[in-house]
Amino acid sequence: MIEDKPMPDEMPINDAVVESATVAESTVESPAILKADQSIQLLVELVKSVNHLLCEFYQDYQQNQVLQISSKADKSPVTEADMAAHHLIEQGLKKINPLIPVLSEESSDYKLRFDWHEFWLVDPLDGTREFINKTGEFTVNIALIHHGVVQLAIIGIPTLKRIYLTRKNQPLYRIDEAGDSLLWQEIRPKPVNLSSWQIAISRRSEWKVYQQFKQVLHERQQTFDCKNAGSAYKFCLMLEGEIDVYPRFHPTSEWDTAAGQGLLEAIGGGVYDLQGRPFAYNQRHDLLNGHFMAVRQNDFLSSALQAAQETLKALT
Repeated sequence: MIEDKPMPDEMPINDAVVESATVAESTVESPAILKADQSIQLLVELVKSVNHLLCEFYQDYQQNQVLQISSKADKSPVTEADMAAHHLIEQGLKKINPLIPVLSEESSDYKLRFDWHEFWLVDPLDGTREFINKTGEFTVNIALIHHGVVQLAIIGIPTLKRIYLTRKNQPLYRIDEAGDSLLWQEIRPKPVNLSSWQIAISRRSEWKVYQQFKQVLHERQQTFDCKNAGSAYKFCLMLEGEIDVYPRFHPTSEWDTAAGQGLLEAIGGGVYDLQGRPFAYNQRHDLLNGHFMAVRQNDFLSSALQAAQETLKALT
């Protein structure tokens, strides 16, 4: 999770994302993904419900109503909104398929996961600090994992009333609420410009490692601009072509990246360790991720990995 400075007390709409939504896409009345698996509609309705639930908490909090906040063992915050979303998702996923277990950030026990070959990996409110700091950049992340690989990915952005969804080897869809209806649009990869990168840099960008990464890019004569964004919201900006490269040198957990990875893979990108290997899930004793490089298309990967490796070498 990322610590951020407070923002104005309103639900922000990212102008770049809204503008990109006006780009001609393929509007789909009856997506093939629904015909192939009717449970997809139930999953979309579940994330829509969680989006609404979190917005209710968020609006109340913006109006200065008290939000119950506590600290977990790792000192990270958890709110009543996190727990309410967790319970709603857990109940909803069990209704969709009671045979698939759920591993959530807010699960009470992670020990049983070692026996699971297929499971839901969930962050019910990714960006708790974003929520607390009122930036609006928080998401709902759900991924279906099979033998370590993301098979289905869905991210909801409550403040935008938006959902991104894909299954492995199928198109990526953006789903926007339009009154009582849902507007499905197939999202295709935006053009690549390798000469000038748009980079997602953490709001902890004062950390030495991120300053060094930018210095390495300067030394490599790589032109770039930086954008700050929180939580898995960064992955959604990548889907819209607003961010090309997202380096991460401070901790995340598997539920932070799985859904974003699945969505990026649908447009030719992904989430990779610094040796260039795609992340795999539930394969280790620890649920913490190592450093990673996320790219919206793999054209950026080689140069981005070289810059990351040079960054860490310079700091050792």
